[in-house]
Amino acid sequence: MEKNVGHMNPRESLVYLDDLIVFGKTPEEHEHRLLKVLDRLEAEGLKLSLDKCKFARSSVTYVGHIVSAQGVATDPAKIEAVVNWPKPDNVGELRSFLGFCGYYRRFVEGYSKIAHELHNLLKGSLSADGSKVLYSRDSFGEKWTSECEQAFLTLKKKLTEAPVLAYADPERPYVLHVDASLEGVGGVLHQSYAEGLRPVAYISRSITGSEKNYPVHKLEFLALKWAIVDKLHDYLYGTEFEVRTDNNPLTYIQTTAKLDATGHRWLGALSNYRFHLRYKPGPKT
Repeated sequence: MEKNVGHMNPRESLVYLDDLIVFGKTPEEHEHRLLKVLDRLEAEGLKLSLDKCKFARSSVTYVGHIVSAQGVATDPAKIEAVVNWPKPDNVGELRSFLGFCGYYRRFVEGYSKIAHELHNLLKGSLSADGSKVLYSRDSFGEKWTSECEQAFLTLKKKLTEAPVLAYADPERPYVLHVDASLEGVGGVLHQSYAEGLRPVAYISRSITGSEKNYPVHKLEFLALKWAIVDKLHDYLYGTEFEVRTDNNPLTYIQTTAKLDATGHRWLGALSNYRFHLRYKPGPKT
């Protein structure tokens, strides 16, 4: 399917393996695009099973997601598995759980930070050179701490309460929130609507060994550079957007005399984007 139809206009249809979706803003546009796809399938000698086809739907299930005019949501049928997921008792079970959750990580704010303890547990299952799993089927026992339990329950809760992600609209202004800690860096890309800000994507990653030595302001700078340049370039390049941070010293990047060589490289990469920083204090604890 991908070989024969995948090169058609992605603004009209999408193909993933043997899943094909055709979309349009109006019934007339949808019909026109659908006929083009059907003509191509016929020309390629491909057939469709009518039992597996759905036509003229306002929402569809596609590769584990519900796609509608409102945005993209997780598929309740898939998320039901998380609700009933038992506590992982060994490395194999934990890998399976994290693999499932990782597929939907863009719906979870601060995913890497939440899953930090669970990933640390996986690291503890490797030998010193990282080449061999020591206890893939052995019970975690006391290695499963209260922090691991909390991370497990939090991930389940976040996925069952996942928001509907808005479609990126180049006509609407972007607002990017960035944050960093010793557990990871992350961000949330929003767009402004009449009812307020709606999330477009949640991003996060763990920090490396050397990054753990960064001071707070440099971690925040890392989060800023990583979010804009490495993860959200396709959304943000060529647009003007706002970056909100709860770390006031992050504004130090505007004074290049205080930057080290790494900071200058990051600043050079960020100079290709048009944004302004806004300090917004986080909630007091």
